[in-house]
Amino acid sequence: MSTPVLQARDINRSFGSLVVAADINFSLHEGARHALIGPNGAGKTTFINLLTGHLAPSAGSIWLNGEDVTALPVHQRVRRGLARTFQINTLLREMSVLEGVQLAVMEHWNEGRRLFSGVAQQRRAAEAAYDLLETLGLEADASLPVGGLAYGRQRLVEIAMALALEPRVLLLDEPAAGVPPADSHLMLDVIAALPKNIAVLIIEHDMKLVFRFAQQISVLVAGRILTQGTPAEIAADPMVRDVYLGSKHHG
Repeated sequence: MSTPVLQARDINRSFGSLVVAADINFSLHEGARHALIGPNGAGKTTFINLLTGHLAPSAGSIWLNGEDVTALPVHQRVRRGLARTFQINTLLREMSVLEGVQLAVMEHWNEGRRLFSGVAQQRRAAEAAYDLLETLGLEADASLPVGGLAYGRQRLVEIAMALALEPRVLLLDEPAAGVPPADSHLMLDVIAALPKNIAVLIIEHDMKLVFRFAQQISVLVAGRILTQGTPAEIAADPMVRDVYLGSKHHG
């Protein structure tokens, strides 16, 4: 089998006596469509923070494209193809949709610090950004301020900005959280249409989205991988039903 594009090997993390990640082994291959689910407090966002470099493991290692990146900071992992959706900050909310995605394109081209240094580069980045907006059905919003969009469309802008980094691995942390049910189909359609060569890991409590999207599902409970399988296998697993699918507390 080919080398995983992203791999966690024997990852552990604790805060004093509190264990938030315990002996986690996890792999994503090119083009994977994988979901991570589990009850509240299972450690899902902590695990994403370990993968991206926002948090260092107490033990174990993170590998990206066959390279040990455990000691690398966030921006170096991004340069190597690992992207994560992020909340729109105040500055970006004041920009137009096109400007926000253009900024992400320029940053990927290592031109972020020289955004106003060359008209030709700006134009090329704007064209690339507009192409992304068309792909996500956001072209009609290009000139609008990000902060003026409905929340669901702001989440789509986040995905556009992550895709502007041309990732090999895309981590989506609850992309449908806070999106009104009337707009949830937009998120489903966008996620389903993501480029096939990108490995995608999604954390999501919306089981409709998870079971439509995922080819494989991992279940995290108390910082440990309880089980992994196809959607059908996970849905039929009595342990999963007991600790999560049958629980009132999802997330």
